[in-house]
Amino acid sequence: MTPQNNSDHQKNNTIISLWSDLHHQKQKLWLPVLSGSMLPLLRIGDRVLVESVSPENIKFGDIIVFKDLDKMVVHRVIQIYKDGSKSFLQKGDNARIAEIVIGENIIGRVTAVQRGTKVISLNFWIWKTYNYILTFISWSSYSHKPENLVLRKIAKLFYKIIKMLLKRM
Repeated sequence: MTPQNNSDHQKNNTIISLWSDLHHQKQKLWLPVLSGSMLPLLRIGDRVLVESVSPENIKFGDIIVFKDLDKMVVHRVIQIYKDGSKSFLQKGDNARIAEIVIGENIIGRVTAVQRGTKVISLNFWIWKTYNYILTFISWSSYSHKPENLVLRKIAKLFYKIIKMLLKRM
């Protein structure tokens, strides 16, 4: 690591630590979405409302925010491991790779999405339903691998439906 990269890494860790501390004091804070890994639900430029949550209260399908090296990541929980540290298999809906995150790195759970001036509450029944379907597709695409042509076609169709709904926002 060059001195410049090390300096950037330290700045990012400091920012993450400060944000995490503030979040735990406030219990809920808005965080900007900086990548397309959770498309079609979350787009770059959206903001997500992150509420504090203990690892014991995270459920299959929750969208979580966690620390990963020098960044914060927003991904979906597709499996829960009930080991000593309570760890989770997480992945972006638009990603093919899933990774394990340990409970101590969890910052919070996403409860709402803001796009422009409109806000989607993920606790509203219609969005809970879509969230469950997105979770199933995300989990299936990881578990059954992308070679499953039928699953890929179903996922594409459902993603188109979600995109149409989100355009109405």
